[in-house]
Amino acid sequence: MSVTDVVEQLRQAHALLTEARRATAEADAAITDGATVFATATLGSAQPEVEQVNHLARASGEEVRAAHALFGQAQDLIDGYCHEIAGHGVGDAGPPVVVSPSADETVRSPSTSSPPPDRVAPEVRYAEQIAELRRNGVKISVERIVRMTRHRDGRIVWLELGDEGSGLGHINRPFRKGNFEDLGTPPHRVPDLIFAGIERGDLIGYTGRDREVYDVEFDGSMRRFSVLFGSNGYIVTSHPMNRDEPGRVRPHLRRK
Repeated sequence: MSVTDVVEQLRQAHALLTEARRATAEADAAITDGATVFATATLGSAQPEVEQVNHLARASGEEVRAAHALFGQAQDLIDGYCHEIAGHGVGDAGPPVVVSPSADETVRSPSTSSPPPDRVAPEVRYAEQIAELRRNGVKISVERIVRMTRHRDGRIVWLELGDEGSGLGHINRPFRKGNFEDLGTPPHRVPDLIFAGIERGDLIGYTGRDREVYDVEFDGSMRRFSVLFGSNGYIVTSHPMNRDEPGRVRPHLRRK
């Protein structure tokens, strides 16, 4: 099978996962609405069935949100694999793939239709994470989200488009001294590198103002970078690092 054929199959798998994520987001909303209606109807009831139904609603909601998150992780891995074998992501290979709801077929849609799978609206792709952040009182600009994931310590972390002061705009700002492009990572691949490190890289220590330092294999070579998270999980900034300068990395966080 040629690389072109493999990429086409990857795009179809990615499109199917997009449909699955959309279904889990809709299911989560339906479960929440149903639980609310049921709670209103049974207010004050001491019948054992009430608690049983409430328990099932909570458990099913958690399962659906977990599936939503896992589907997203699978999409990120597919996109990364596509980059490894073809030099581009699944959304860069042509018109988006749309899954037929009535058959096990995939078809190419016209170029004027919905956006490529890896550009699904963040409120759909990250519905579970956004809902969790909002439940915890975190303010977030959904329309500016670039990428989200769950950190190994359990918190949700995310990158926004940002501006000159923080986020991707700050990380990729022109004429920045020691930028990622100088060390071989073009601007459009910087988010992929950062999240590859967070999700599967080695957290080797800390530098500066308690920035986490990661080593990760990316695009065929080992890369090192630091990343600074805000207290709410927002990625404030990130810098590439030279792996020949181990003295800049300390093994522990600074004491407050």
